[in-house]
Amino acid sequence: MVQNILAFFINFLVVDPLQDEMNKRLAEARAPQAIIAEVRTCAEDALPKLAERAIAEPAWVVATTLDVWLGRAVPEDVLSTSPQCQSSIKAARIYLESRGA
Repeated sequence: MVQNILAFFINFLVVDPLQDEMNKRLAEARAPQAIIAEVRTCAEDALPKLAERAIAEPAWVVATTLDVWLGRAVPEDVLSTSPQCQSSIKAARIYLESRGA
C-alpha cells in the first residue's frame, strides 16, 4: 500500500512533468508518433521501479523531484535510469540530437 501511494506521488511529481516536457520536445522536433508513444509507454512501465527506488533511496526522490520542478532535470536522463526506458530514450535522444532539439 505504501508503494502504491508513493507511486502516485512519483507519477504526479516526477513522471508526468517529465513526460510532458519530453512530449513537447519531441513534438517540436517533429518526431514520429511512434517514438512519442514509445517514450510515454516506457515512462508508465517504469513507474513501479521508480517507486521501489524512491523507497530505497529517499534522498534520490527528493533531489529528483526538486530538479524536475525547478527545470534542472533533463527528462531523458531521469527516465533512462530505468531499464525499461533505455532503448526508447536512446531512440528519442538520437532523433532529438539529429534535429537539434
